[in-house]
Amino acid sequence: MLFRKKESNQKETDQVIDPNRMYRGNSFSIRQPEEWNDKTVHTLFGPVEDGIQHNVLINVEYGITCNTVEQYADIQITSLENSLKSYVLLKQEKISLSNGFPAYKIVFRWYPAENIRVYQEQIFVLADKTAYKLTSTFTKKTRKTLGPQVERILMSFIPGT
Repeated sequence: MLFRKKESNQKETDQVIDPNRMYRGNSFSIRQPEEWNDKTVHTLFGPVEDGIQHNVLINVEYGITCNTVEQYADIQITSLENSLKSYVLLKQEKISLSNGFPAYKIVFRWYPAENIRVYQEQIFVLADKTAYKLTSTFTKKTRKTLGPQVERILMSFIPGT
């Protein structure tokens, strides 16, 4: 526990912080109380091309109960089907990252706004009950122009480092 429970005769400012529970971010650390959860979305911004800001989003989910990355992917696909307007799954397959780590990839398209069609690729990785979801967004044109570069970025992912 990061903050020990207050004794009845103890002031709030006298609580002792457990130094062993740290949140480690990109070039920083901060103490994190036990009942606080990390919901960070890591974002790598690429170029603005064909009217959209290209990026790679990395979501991390802890304490996953799925036994396989395929099970986790199925849950994510069902969530997408139920939440995205005009969602169409174009491709799904088991893959291996550049380092040989098993993963699962989907490619789909949907309309976030009227007359705006985007394509997204998601790669799911499951490592020690921690799930990683890597997402990239394209237009039809930029899937061809920026797609290979983004694919190399996604495939270079190393979980748990």
